[in-house]
Amino acid sequence: MLLHRGRQCFSLASVNSTHLRRPDILFASCSCLHFIFKSPITMATSLDLQTIEQYCETLYNTPDPSSRIHVENLLNYHCPTFSSGLSNSTGWASDLPNTHTPDINSPIESALFCRNVLENSKSPYALMFATSRLKSLVEDHFITFTAAEQHGLRSFVLQYVYRNPGLPPFILAAQAQLFSIITNLGWVDNQEFRPLLDHIQVFFRHGVGHRVLGVQILASVTTQMNLPGLRNVVKHRKAAVGFRDSQLLPIFEAALSMLRAVLQGQLSDSDSEKLKEAILLLMKACLAFDFIGTSHEEASDDVGSIQVPTSWKVVFEQPGYLDVLWECWKTFSSPTSILVMECLSQAASIRRSVFSMNDARHAYIYHIMREMTLTITTAAGQNKLQDVGNFHEFCRMLSRFKNTFQLAEVCDYQDSKRWLSAIGEFTTRGFHSWKWSPNSVSYLLTFWSKTVSSLSSVKQDTELLIEAITVNLSRSYLKSCLDCVHAVMDGEADDPLESEETLLLSLEMFASIARTKYIESGRIIVNEFQDLSIKYRELVQRASALSGTTSPPVGSTDVKESLMVIEMQLTWMVYIMAACIGGRVMYQSTSEQDQMDGEFACEALGFIHQLQMWTAQRPLHLASADAYLYIQSSIIYFYSQFRSSYIIEDSSKAVKVYTQLAARWGLNTPNQVLDVIMESSLNNLRSSGDPEWRRQEDQLVIRTLKLFTDLSSGYSSVKYIRKLDTTKALLKNHNSSKFRFLDPMRKKPDTDVGRCRTIYYTMLSRILFSEDNVDASFWRFVRPWEGTLDQIKLAFDGSGDLSEEDIRLILLGLFKDLRGFVTSISNRRQYNLFYEWFYPAYTPIVVRAIEIWPQNDLAIAILRFWLEFATNKSSRITFDSSSPNGILLFRVTSDVLYTYGQNLLSRPISSESTRWAEKYKGIMLYFNIMSVSLSGKYVNFGVFKLYGDKALDRILEIFFQLMLAIPVDDMVSFPKLALSYFSVIDVFALDHMMGLPMMPPPVLGYIFRALSDIIPLPSTNAGCTTMACSAIDKICTFVLNWLIKNKIRKDENVDADTDEMLDTTFDVDDLRASATTTGSHRGSVDLTSSKRHLKDHQGTHWLVEYVLTNKDVLGYLFAALFQVIAFENRSNQWSLSRPMLGLILLNRDFFTEYTTRFVQVQLPDRREQLQKAIDGLLEGIENNLTTANRDRFTTNATAFRRECSQMTLIAFSPEDAERMM
Repeated sequence: MLLHRGRQCFSLASVNSTHLRRPDILFASCSCLHFIFKSPITMATSLDLQTIEQYCETLYNTPDPSSRIHVENLLNYHCPTFSSGLSNSTGWASDLPNTHTPDINSPIESALFCRNVLENSKSPYALMFATSRLKSLVEDHFITFTAAEQHGLRSFVLQYVYRNPGLPPFILAAQAQLFSIITNLGWVDNQEFRPLLDHIQVFFRHGVGHRVLGVQILASVTTQMNLPGLRNVVKHRKAAVGFRDSQLLPIFEAALSMLRAVLQGQLSDSDSEKLKEAILLLMKACLAFDFIGTSHEEASDDVGSIQVPTSWKVVFEQPGYLDVLWECWKTFSSPTSILVMECLSQAASIRRSVFSMNDARHAYIYHIMREMTLTITTAAGQNKLQDVGNFHEFCRMLSRFKNTFQLAEVCDYQDSKRWLSAIGEFTTRGFHSWKWSPNSVSYLLTFWSKTVSSLSSVKQDTELLIEAITVNLSRSYLKSCLDCVHAVMDGEADDPLESEETLLLSLEMFASIARTKYIESGRIIVNEFQDLSIKYRELVQRASALSGTTSPPVGSTDVKESLMVIEMQLTWMVYIMAACIGGRVMYQSTSEQDQMDGEFACEALGFIHQLQMWTAQRPLHLASADAYLYIQSSIIYFYSQFRSSYIIEDSSKAVKVYTQLAARWGLNTPNQVLDVIMESSLNNLRSSGDPEWRRQEDQLVIRTLKLFTDLSSGYSSVKYIRKLDTTKALLKNHNSSKFRFLDPMRKKPDTDVGRCRTIYYTMLSRILFSEDNVDASFWRFVRPWEGTLDQIKLAFDGSGDLSEEDIRLILLGLFKDLRGFVTSISNRRQYNLFYEWFYPAYTPIVVRAIEIWPQNDLAIAILRFWLEFATNKSSRITFDSSSPNGILLFRVTSDVLYTYGQNLLSRPISSESTRWAEKYKGIMLYFNIMSVSLSGKYVNFGVFKLYGDKALDRILEIFFQLMLAIPVDDMVSFPKLALSYFSVIDVFALDHMMGLPMMPPPVLGYIFRALSDIIPLPSTNAGCTTMACSAIDKICTFVLNWLIKNKIRKDENVDADTDEMLDTTFDVDDLRASATTTGSHRGSVDLTSSKRHLKDHQGTHWLVEYVLTNKDVLGYLFAALFQVIAFENRSNQWSLSRPMLGLILLNRDFFTEYTTRFVQVQLPDRREQLQKAIDGLLEGIENNLTTANRDRFTTNATAFRRECSQMTLIAFSPEDAERMM
């Protein structure tokens, strides 16, 4: 039955295969075609154009996801892409024997379908679908089109855009991108594509509307050529280079010519603004081109200069280029003028070496500088810069100009001093732009920080001018920061102090500017700081008079606001002084500069002392939590910068600093300053107790602990810290009740604050163990813990006065502390100290606590501690050969895991959304502890079997049961759970798996299923697939080596004791037959009944028997790995290729059958090339798993992957392979 729409009536069946291969018919104009398709349900109904349009509208415009999926499957059925993603999409259409209509059997026919939709439909949804589908077909199957078909398709797209200029902009943009993709893919092989500008000339012979389309197409092609290649990178780069060398410059010159014509008024039309915008965007795309093939990160804006080829000098050596741009900027209104300024920003960063002569380069530089000066100094230019976009782009141009051109040649310009002075004045005004253009300040700071770094290359008078300018800049920047406080308080601007990371980047650049003329700039900073300090003292005195009551008295609000303003301004001052101190360059700083740093340090320490005195007595109603956080954060930054500049090095090189500190504060050595830093910062760990301050105080604790961590991270630094009186007192009283974050009764904090206890004791442990002889210090340090644990033991025995909740909270905090303490233990001596203290005195508490609170966050804290305790990092768990401690440690680990595992098995899950918190998180820790215990190398596991100890068997049994309790889909979909699971499987497959007398078949099946499911997941952590492949490789290696040994043992002509038996080449099928006829079949055996299942050396190993009787397992694993290597570009390709050789050698028949089927499902044009690539996999490969043979196969697999990346292949999924078995 034929369905009609108007007078259109055409049939796909009338187009035979010969016509389909003729581009003149395929892409000729069709006015009477009709689509006839067979329905996937009845196979009798037809699909007309109206139905297609309805489907497309539903696809793009329905809020119902199920309807969208339904019509997507229908459209995929009727217009397949013949790629691995769309044609096999899930849905009822994909359940059919064929995943696409039998009327369309190739990408060419799908292209015809899309072309007919474009020709005959007026629906924007249908046009968008057809265009998008054509893009997919071109990207995936372009090499299957003949050269004539490629040219015909490209011509059709160009003609379609030309004939339909009134289409919606998004359709025209999509068509332009389609044309760009075709041009890009066919550039190397199809010479007809290369005269691009000639093909677009037809658009420039008509009205402005067509001109706009032509320019947009050129911009789209330029952008497409500049995108990184995802498949054939070499071919893509070859196309980009060819486009760059032959077309990019003519396109740029044509755009410049059109821009000049627009400027001269030759093109006047209502759409002239669109044309201006299109031309400027094209020019931007041309200069943003990746001329030298760098990465997109390296070639991004504001990084380096634009590396245009030498041939482009014909543009830049002529003054017309800059004249046109500057005149356009002066003439055009916003937002078009912003685009012009962006082009000028690019023009200011053209590489220096592109000019043939120095005179040409100097003329270019001086032209830019002259226009910059006029823009800044004239009223017209200043008016234009009132626009935020123009101002921002002008600041950006300044930054890029200085990044590209040297200060020495810039200063050769006769008006360079006027230029520098003008930019200096502009910058002083620009520093106050934080209200309306805050991101522009960083460009101004970049310009001047780059300028002052090159002062040694200029004449003295210019150097003096720049130094004088930097003093003014310092004054202006300082004033802008202080004024910013008032604007923030009034809500007129965002607070820069909220983003400390961004703030510090700006301060580092300012520090390099201020240190240029440091004495004068520093004096400005000191004077301003002293004035603010005087005001602050006066306000503190006024506030002290109002602090006698707890309730806010009359007038306290004004005092509080004034205090907050002054404190925020002082915060800025401390940040600025800290940045200046941190900007000191060792061995370049003069004694005068060090003296100024000393003044900064004295002023800052004086303010800190005053602040501490005021903080200790002020009522909270006169304080602001945010201001307190900011000011303390600035102090922390000051400490870190002073430490990096003046504490790490020998104090004799910083005499001036310590002379002033000694004269004013009695601080003669770095140790004394460190003591002040430690004592002052410890106050940040104390809490006010006000709930409204809790968030700010928690953030301050985090930042303070980060400072302590930095102070204790270096070898020499931690030695300094260890000798301080404050540190010694802290080690003796580390669990002070004043540190509220250590309060065991504190309600559950957020995640970051919850880690503070662990971070705190990690730092203390590092400091404690920084000395060699720490035995006495260690026992003093753990004494408070001993008292707490002894109380817990009494409470467990029923003789204590602690409630159950008190015990739980105390243990929760204590095990977080112990975890942090053990983390820093790095050698055998330190670990033995902790082990002797903790075992066996307090290990029963661990098991008992898990028995009582298995479903609580306490159990999680205990398991995290035990994970750290049982991890043998840096070989710290090393006992004497006669010591049983390693075995005893594992036995306690077994008790902990067995106790917790039993509860996990019986624990229900209340809902799908709580699976992780209620069960999977604990299982993840179980797997992690088991992994580090089995791989720790501190216990001989054969002892347990020899003496009938169940420690190992018990945790393996629980491990198997926990594994089976988790659906495989959940196991591979939770990233942390998957990582822990495959980590333990990798360790288990090394030795423990093969040493078992038997494994339950369901467990084996689960392991192989999980291994095969994790590999294809594209979003999986690479570590998971790496460990999964390692486990597969170990299993295959064991099975193959066992088969080889068995063959040797049964062959009377071969010496069974030969060392070369693994290097001998065998027929694996014969080995398999020999193995399956040897020994008796083993049934299902209980894991713990090892005595009844002693290994029969003449029988087949149970793992070998399982693998040989379940060959489909090997096939599925191979298919999953093969698909990933063939279709995906992962970072761990080496790991993915390692197990493939063993899988092939163990099941060569399946390899041959699978690869044959894989070749057959491809399009005919690709089969021969693909078969050659597959044959190359086993080229030079022998039937063994020696290292040399493995490396040779990995090389072949890399070559195979490279060949596949150059072809668009149809996936043959592991599920399809499973149906073959």
